[in-house]
Amino acid sequence: VIVIEIDKTDELYRYLTGLGAQDVNKLYLELANEGRFKRKDVSHYFRSTFDCSLTEDLNEKDLELVIDYFADLKKVKKLNKIKLNSMLKEYAESHNQALKQEIVSNKLLDVLYMCIDYKTLNKDEDLQDLVQNANIGLMEAVEHFNPKAHIDFDEYVIFWVRDNILKNKEKKND
Repeated sequence: VIVIEIDKTDELYRYLTGLGAQDVNKLYLELANEGRFKRKDVSHYFRSTFDCSLTEDLNEKDLELVIDYFADLKKVKKLNKIKLNSMLKEYAESHNQALKQEIVSNKLLDVLYMCIDYKTLNKDEDLQDLVQNANIGLMEAVEHFNPKAHIDFDEYVIFWVRDNILKNKEKKND
């Protein structure tokens, strides 16, 4: 039996913690016993546990980007719909930038999934460009959203994200 000391300053341990892995100590030992200490190896391991089946269509570079971005987004506390709607109303009245940032942060994971969907249908698109353009669309959606219009915010975000992606695609093709 190989005994492996868990070093909480180890890059692998920090990476697993950042990914929001369940039972980090157990997972660390499992990966370490298999000799899988590199981020690339961990990415392969997480490919099977990542909760989006569309990642099968992504190349390794894009998968790395998605996993790293997903790890950061897992740290954001998800707001329920009532709290989100309340924040949108407050933002419409105050234009408080900190509030806007919290709303945007809360929707970034949804936007990431939209980008993965789009990327699987448009293989020639760069995923980083898609995410960047989608995030701009998300910020515009928050800026222009009118809570009094009785429109679902998620649908509104989809419109703005797609619109911004398509505008930038047209600019790139010109």
